[in-house]
Amino acid sequence: MDKPSILVVDDEKITAFYLKDILAAANYDVHLAQNGEEALEQLGRRRFELVITDLVMPGIDGFALVRRVKQTQPGLPVFILTAHGSYDVARKAQVIGADDYLLKPVNPDQLHAALAKTFEKGARAKTGALAKLPIDGQATHNIIGTSEPMEEVFRLIEKARHSRGTVLISGESGTGKELVARAIFSAEAAAPTHSFVIVNCCAISDGLIESELFGHAKGAFSGAVADREGLFEVADGSTLFLDEIGDIPLRSQTKLLRVLQEGEFRRVGENKVRHVNVRVIAATNRNLEEGIKSGHFREDLYYRLNVIPIRLPPLRDRIEDVPLLVRHFLAKHQKRNASKVGMGDGALELLMQYGFPGNIRELENILQRAISFAKGPFIARSEVEAYLKSGTISAGPLSGPVFDKETYPALKSHLRKVERDFVLARLQACEWNVSDAAKAMEITRTALHNKMKKLGINSRELRKSGADADQRDGSSLVGKG
Repeated sequence: MDKPSILVVDDEKITAFYLKDILAAANYDVHLAQNGEEALEQLGRRRFELVITDLVMPGIDGFALVRRVKQTQPGLPVFILTAHGSYDVARKAQVIGADDYLLKPVNPDQLHAALAKTFEKGARAKTGALAKLPIDGQATHNIIGTSEPMEEVFRLIEKARHSRGTVLISGESGTGKELVARAIFSAEAAAPTHSFVIVNCCAISDGLIESELFGHAKGAFSGAVADREGLFEVADGSTLFLDEIGDIPLRSQTKLLRVLQEGEFRRVGENKVRHVNVRVIAATNRNLEEGIKSGHFREDLYYRLNVIPIRLPPLRDRIEDVPLLVRHFLAKHQKRNASKVGMGDGALELLMQYGFPGNIRELENILQRAISFAKGPFIARSEVEAYLKSGTISAGPLSGPVFDKETYPALKSHLRKVERDFVLARLQACEWNVSDAAKAMEITRTALHNKMKKLGINSRELRKSGADADQRDGSSLVGKG
């Protein structure tokens, strides 16, 4: 089987080569382009399965490249890389058609998870697997289970797929609420004009939520330099997924209720009434009934959202599904890592006794780590037990631009060391001639000097220390490898 072919577009050679190394190690066929123009030229010559592009580049920037790609090859997935993550970047990337965006420095685990998610989605679309829910419920949009609680979930998904009623999905973090929303949307996904627009309500500040949902007029507030449509308008004629709806501020709930009831709204700072036809799917990990009692959530909005309620059980309440989930995730990550690691009986027994506070997301994280560090052909009980006791298992997301505040500094430090070692190796290979090293790295001499300064590399001092070492041991600095 041919390797999936990926085009990496970045004017920073070090970032490009770093991504190439990560992807090549995962058995992808990687090609590089220095800018948008070169990327379009390569896209015209050969077929790619995915494009990863930097956001800020001279000439055709990342956003412009995404637009061009989606115009000429609408089915080709595109990821955007950016050093400055913000909700505005994510929103714009989503609106213009980007399939995902990642923060620099790129976390390899998050990159691989995003790629796996995108390629699996494409494979399902090609095989027509979205057309019908399987009766046994073993693998629908990565929703796995045969337990009694999951049989009820599948029944409700099927009901919701053939209805335009508003859906409220509730459940703990990590139970798969977005997967359920996508499964419901799949009934209309075959229509090319239909889109699935996602809004994470807890990721938007209280002061911007109405502008993001309903848009604003020029001059409506400080910084509103132009008219902008809201996400309800973006999703007109299709589906809007309001994730973490329990976090929407109380004062914005009235306007949301109005658009759900009447299909009409006004942009912030505008009197014109606009009309949309949007199917809303909402999700929450909060108890909205308790929110009603405490005065934080409107009762009438709750009933308007709760037309088709779907409650996702935590993994501890359907522990009999763990072996199916283990089989699914082992196959997924074995393929990615080109390994054949199996699950030992003792390790599976331990997982069957675990409470999974992070639910399915935590189980996948456990297995992903265990596959990566397994010492034999089977994952041993002691290896899984070590992860659980050490507290290294994270219930956080496996993809997307989210970094844990404790692990991010260590990751950044590691990537800085990788970059520093790379630059030092080039300098040594060029006998500390900065001009020659810059040419070898295909960057300007000034850019290399700036990078050396940032990385704390003083070529004269290092060259002198290397020469002193040569005099002591009679060896040559150049060629040590």
